[in-house]
Amino acid sequence: MPSLLIAGSGGQGILFAGKLVAQAAIEEGMNVTWFPSYGAEVRGGTANCTVVISGGLIGSPVVSSPDILVVMNQASLERFGGKVKKDGIIILNSSVVGTMAKDKNKTPFLGRDIKVVEVPAGEIAYGMGAPLAANMVICGALARAASICAFASMGRALKRLAPGGRPEVLAVNREALRRGWRYIGD
Repeated sequence: MPSLLIAGSGGQGILFAGKLVAQAAIEEGMNVTWFPSYGAEVRGGTANCTVVISGGLIGSPVVSSPDILVVMNQASLERFGGKVKKDGIIILNSSVVGTMAKDKNKTPFLGRDIKVVEVPAGEIAYGMGAPLAANMVICGALARAASICAFASMGRALKRLAPGGRPEVLAVNREALRRGWRYIGD
């Protein structure tokens, strides 16, 4: 199973996205590690986390070369893009990440058979009136594009992790997951 690095800015829900993916894999009976990292500034600073999913034992939560990179901002693509394994996947929020992802002269790591999946997560979330749900859109797209887990597992994980007493937040996040999933295809 895969190793993932999810990266962006503090305040984009990066750590929660990692927890959601990890919990969804647990829902499917997998072994998981989740390892957060964030700058002292938190909101606006850097934030990333690694998630390792396996059917067997996991030796370390540290991932130096992930199979899958999810980036929510340009700085994260520049910092981590070159670390993705050959034949890996980069899933990026194309609402925020610029043309660098498409320019192989500026981004030589794309020549290593890296599959790039562009998801306008910010636009999708904004279009549903929930701009803060871009992380959920990207999680739905990630689950579908990389075959990480079933949509139902993501829904169960979200319900476990969502704040209690706020059913409207759960409903919005579930819809954002669904839209990200469906953006990849039906």
